[in-house]
Amino acid sequence: MTEPEGPDPGAEAGAEGSIAVLLVVEDQLSAGRLFDVLRDATATRFEVTHVQDVDEALEKLQKASYDVLLVDLPVEEGYGLESLYRARVAASTIPIVLLTYQSDDHLALRATRAGAQDYLIKGEVTPALITRSLVHAVERHRMLRDLRDAQQRQWFLANHDTLTSLPNRAALLESARTAIETAARRSQGLVFLFVDLDGFKPVNDNLGHAIGDELLADVAGRLRRLRPRQDLVARLGGDEFVLVAVDPPGEDAPVRLAEEVRDEIEKPYHIGGMECFVSASIGVSVFPQDGENVEELIRHADTAMYASKAAGRNAVTLYEKEMDQETQERFALVNSLREAIRSGDLLLEFQPQVHVGSEEIIGAETLVRWRHPTRGVVAPSEFIGVAEDTGMMVPLGEWVLRNACEVAASWAGDLSRVRVAVNISGRQLEQRDFPDRVQAILTETGLESGRLELELTESLAANDSVLKALASLQKLGVRTAIDDFGTGYSSFTLLKRMPADLLKIDQSFVHDALSQESGVVILDAILRMARGLGMEVIAEGVETLEEMDLLLSLGCHQMQGYLLGKPIPKTEFEALVTAHDAPWRLPISRPETWSPPTREELLRSEEAAQDVESVGDEALPVLRG
Repeated sequence: MTEPEGPDPGAEAGAEGSIAVLLVVEDQLSAGRLFDVLRDATATRFEVTHVQDVDEALEKLQKASYDVLLVDLPVEEGYGLESLYRARVAASTIPIVLLTYQSDDHLALRATRAGAQDYLIKGEVTPALITRSLVHAVERHRMLRDLRDAQQRQWFLANHDTLTSLPNRAALLESARTAIETAARRSQGLVFLFVDLDGFKPVNDNLGHAIGDELLADVAGRLRRLRPRQDLVARLGGDEFVLVAVDPPGEDAPVRLAEEVRDEIEKPYHIGGMECFVSASIGVSVFPQDGENVEELIRHADTAMYASKAAGRNAVTLYEKEMDQETQERFALVNSLREAIRSGDLLLEFQPQVHVGSEEIIGAETLVRWRHPTRGVVAPSEFIGVAEDTGMMVPLGEWVLRNACEVAASWAGDLSRVRVAVNISGRQLEQRDFPDRVQAILTETGLESGRLELELTESLAANDSVLKALASLQKLGVRTAIDDFGTGYSSFTLLKRMPADLLKIDQSFVHDALSQESGVVILDAILRMARGLGMEVIAEGVETLEEMDLLLSLGCHQMQGYLLGKPIPKTEFEALVTAHDAPWRLPISRPETWSPPTREELLRSEEAAQDVESVGDEALPVLRG
């Protein structure tokens, strides 16, 4: 029997409506009969290629693809089964149907174990039976293959991060346990690195989640390429990764390895036509001295990572036992803060915001204070950062917002015109329903929306989703303010896009204006820019008469700072508003030797003079005592 003329049928294996058969038959007469049967089949079209032995079949399988092997071998003589094994190894993805003269259940079982999917007795075979057997073998094989692929896919999804394809936490724990057992038997060491990206959130917020996802995938690729195959690299979630290195040589190997990882992560990323930068805070723990099980080693590396964050980020820190005490204190602080929100151990203080020209209080910035039952007053610097890191900032921020609105809604008389300003965190603004929550609080407390002012930093305002939230708040009538202006991502584009009512000048610009020649020019430029954009301005951190007079000379009349009043409890603030001896109502006495800066002093440098001269004398009134 010869092969059909034309191209090799195996080259079209799997074509719609046809099945490519590789026929392995030694006897030419038998091969011819089988070929005729398959050729004359009506329900299914078969493309048949004939070879005489397994060796020839193996050569064919290297050059072309087939859907099924139909093998006619004398398995009873022994070498047939051996040939079947060889065919199964070479064609592991192709079903095999066996033809034999011998009807033997034991032999059929052996053939099945050797790789045959079906076993047909020649004397019992009809054209319909052999056709049906081939079709069913192909379909069963496809179903099994699809099931196996689905199981493999399911296993992969259960054990890998879908974004980076790195092992996830579950897979890391299992693999690391095996690595620890192996290292213990071989008296080897292991290094655990807990890697947290610095600066990822601004990239994600400002450039979008698609860029953020691509950045994470790039970081994962760098970590994979950086380490040998025997090392483990996993993504725990968010921007956190864990790397487990097997017995790196040298006493300083853990630090050198961590520094190598940090240096690699610091290199610029080119994504979507933009250049992005992030750094890494890394914590290091070592087996066996820092722990004997994977959970303990990862926890200790995580603890050391937080120490890197506390040290200023972009740092490497080795775990030390003393860190456990700090972690326990931090954990206790989080639990106490959660309880304080429920029990009322928190309280609000209000710092007056004053229009110095009219001697009227126009608003109050709300500041949260915590009087711990055993620790006393806990500084905001201690618990605000903890709240941000642990997700407590959302309930804490809502508590402050609700209570500030309740206080302001209760004010009457002169106080009824005073606005209340509340600082809003990025965690709160990330909540999609934040505008709805603000509306609900205003409704529940009865506060007019125009008397609520929400303060946020420039870095938060650079996020498109935040800008949408602010636009929704503006529709409600809520005022918005850019806090600490000039210390973040200051840009004219942002100021044009952001629906802000107020610009709060950071106190550093106020202080610098009296000590640096360029300080006055920068301060004046900020004021003129804000007025040009139709925004109100308030200067923060005013502490001296000189600072106040300079601001007045530049046309800034709204201020807050210790010169005008410190943050005080609600009852004291209410009394201060109507007090005749309020700081901003007292006659201001200045030393006889003091005088406000002259125009010439403001314009000391030629370059500064060119910027400010065009304003005109009327724009720089000097308030003298």
